[in-house]
Amino acid sequence: MFITKRINIPEKQLKRLRKYAEVEFVEDDSLDIRKIKPLLKDGDKILAPFPEPMNWILPGAFLAEIPDLKGVCLSTTSFEWVDGKALRKKGISLTNVPASSTNAVAEGAICMMFAVARRFPVIMKQKEFSYIPENLLAEIKGKTAGIIGLGNIGSRIAQLTDSLGMKVVYWSKKSRNMNYKYLALKKLLKVSDFVFVCLEMNDKTSNFVSKEEMDLLKKTSSLIDISHRGIVDWKSLVRSVKQGKLYGAASDNQENISISPEDNIFIMPHVNWFTRETLEEKVEVWVDSIISVIKQKPRNLVN
Repeated sequence: MFITKRINIPEKQLKRLRKYAEVEFVEDDSLDIRKIKPLLKDGDKILAPFPEPMNWILPGAFLAEIPDLKGVCLSTTSFEWVDGKALRKKGISLTNVPASSTNAVAEGAICMMFAVARRFPVIMKQKEFSYIPENLLAEIKGKTAGIIGLGNIGSRIAQLTDSLGMKVVYWSKKSRNMNYKYLALKKLLKVSDFVFVCLEMNDKTSNFVSKEEMDLLKKTSSLIDISHRGIVDWKSLVRSVKQGKLYGAASDNQENISISPEDNIFIMPHVNWFTRETLEEKVEVWVDSIISVIKQKPRNLVN
């Protein structure tokens, strides 16, 4: 089996893997799996890729060049970055690590909300704070949290915001929760003070929150984006904040956005999932999935 990057894998888990297969690591920072010569040789193989070296894209054309591939075992909850349909056609298992980072990512989203509410992006860049109306901060209690996408992470955000004394409303294509109020999307955007976008990327969610949706938000509202790139129109979002049409915005997936010191826009790397607790659980479930594919009894299948 081949693992891209030997990081954060405890020796205990490596010993488990080596009972069932030879393990080889590929340490290239920028990875084209078609150039990994051992992968192109005959013999049963399992690929266990990290997404970053592949820029979160693993197309079917790449996978088609690997002979005797038996499984692709992801270390991530997200699996949209791999061509699962191409694997399914060839009878190749695709597994993920479900819900291991739910709490970590949800807590990170709450931190992002507080950062925007208290205008950290602006205040931390000021030499001296000015007590003027433009610098007024926002409190959380009593405000409305609007959650778009009530999956595992969205549901945890609902619990956390509710415990902070916020009113929770949500829109979700499938999920329903009687503890919170369901609203049509346009209504949610109109009434929410903090909008959390928690959607997975697919054909129906691309550019899901566009300028048209943003124009429905209140001037005092903020948008917290923890979804995949391409779901929120960030060019329009940045423009809305710069023009004073929104109070603020935050993201953990838009590191290349150009913002000014006076913009209340909080940008952080995609690291909310990177906690000790999540890693311990994630690696164990990941190894369980790999071993299950080797035993031809795959767990956590997503294709």
